[in-house]
Amino acid sequence: MAKLTGKLVLIGAGKMGGAMLAGWLKQGTPPSQIAISDPMVSDEMQAMADEHGFAVNPDLQGLSDVEVVLLAVKPQMMDAVLPALQALGVSKPLYLSVAAGRTIAGFEEAFGADAAIIRAMPNTAAAVGAGVTVCVANDAGEALEKTVTRLLKVAGTVEWVSDERMI
Repeated sequence: MAKLTGKLVLIGAGKMGGAMLAGWLKQGTPPSQIAISDPMVSDEMQAMADEHGFAVNPDLQGLSDVEVVLLAVKPQMMDAVLPALQALGVSKPLYLSVAAGRTIAGFEEAFGADAAIIRAMPNTAAAVGAGVTVCVANDAGEALEKTVTRLLKVAGTVEWVSDERMI
């Protein structure tokens, strides 16, 4: 996987987010570039953080050079999470959502129409690296789509569609 130049912030470190994080670490993403934010960090996730040394629940306003924000919280929790993420907008990160039912338009409303946003729908097998993830982007650009493909390949096959209704 191509190296990220900025930070990768994982919002929600449950089964899917945790599986992706484990894959990224295995592929060589430096722990110093990773931060997770989750109000209910599992013992397993805390043990992974202790072993690898990535940041757990840092002050989001204090983070700089954020390249990718992976939104991996349950859809019903998203409204509570989005306002805190607006501070990360200074870095102009790519917002990558794996939350079902949350549209690109909704994320553009929260982060601005010029924000780079990609929705990804992994299936359950993605948690063990054997899934299929379908993605759709706003005007994020081809380079960011390639970055997301590399990031999501830890979960299995990645496919792109041009119409959000297809996911």
